[in-house]
Amino acid sequence: MSMDDRTTRRSRGLAQIILAVSPADGMVAVPVGDQYPWANTALQLTPGFERRPDGTYALRDVDTAAPILRALADTARRYRVHLFGGPRTYLGDYAAALADGLPGEWTVKVEVYAHPVWQEDLVPLLWDAGELIGCVEHIRIPYAAQLTNGAGIELLLAERPGSTDQYLLGSFASATFDDNYADPHAPTSIVLSSDAAHAAGLVTGTFLPAYEQAVHERLLAAVEAAHGRLEELHATRTAIQHSGRYSDGTRLDPAMLGHTQQQYLEEGSVEWRRLRPHAAALLSRMRSVPGAEDSASLDRLHQLLHPDSASSTWPAPASSHAALPPGTAETLRRWRTDAPALLRQARATRPVGPATTVRPAIPAVGKAPPSALGRAPRSR
Repeated sequence: MSMDDRTTRRSRGLAQIILAVSPADGMVAVPVGDQYPWANTALQLTPGFERRPDGTYALRDVDTAAPILRALADTARRYRVHLFGGPRTYLGDYAAALADGLPGEWTVKVEVYAHPVWQEDLVPLLWDAGELIGCVEHIRIPYAAQLTNGAGIELLLAERPGSTDQYLLGSFASATFDDNYADPHAPTSIVLSSDAAHAAGLVTGTFLPAYEQAVHERLLAAVEAAHGRLEELHATRTAIQHSGRYSDGTRLDPAMLGHTQQQYLEEGSVEWRRLRPHAAALLSRMRSVPGAEDSASLDRLHQLLHPDSASSTWPAPASSHAALPPGTAETLRRWRTDAPALLRQARATRPVGPATTVRPAIPAVGKAPPSALGRAPRSR
């Protein structure tokens, strides 16, 4: 039985120390399990192990490792701590080697999920349609490495359960989304070999293009859905004003015309606040736009989405959450005027992933709450 199998089957109700070889730090010890404080105690009582900020311990002097490991085994037995070890290189070193082979600048951070329930915090954050999310949900993942670059991409790397020489790599969601579980646009995590250089080529050539494609499709679907709801609100309000009747056929009291307009603005404001970060992120992905008409529309949208920006260059950070600009009706009018150009260009400039086909954008990203616009107000 492999170390991974034993760790998975016996991860609860005990304390464990997982030992791994580190080319950079000699030997790394990771205390985990329901009773992980006892594993910490065993390591703290064994001279030679140095505790690190991420919760792991390093034994840097490998020349004197044998007597120190015997002392650790004795102390661990006294505190009922199980020791596990194997030939696998420490995850942090593999993650660093992998990051060195990826395009751009990446930072690596190892996180230890000492108690089994801690890894559950990853479930709503992961954006994955593959093996990784299933392992995080149902199998013990005692630690993982997060890889982050300056472009806002965050990846999660974990040892593949049941294997001594494979890894799983998946992604967290892009910044504007927080409802990631079972999202239909999620990319699929991939299996990596222990050869970090080969793995980096696979991530660069396969996973990252698929991730970029998935982000684009998800943003486009979100913006299309929100824009469609705004158009529906506008059409309903216009029909009420022109016909003098609500959508259920009830005659509109002329005194309620202002109330109908206010309803439209309030519900439109809600949709705008949902839409804005996704639209800004989608706009920031546009790099070159053929045609002066669409270019002018996108420039106006940049000013609408980033009213405090002094730059006329519309690709901008996607994390703007400024308050709704003054004049809700004018804001919604400006969006409705120029949004078709953004949607048209976003559809035309879909990034090409490693697959031969592109998944179509779904028409909506969840059900919106029913609108009160178009229904006659209830009398008390």
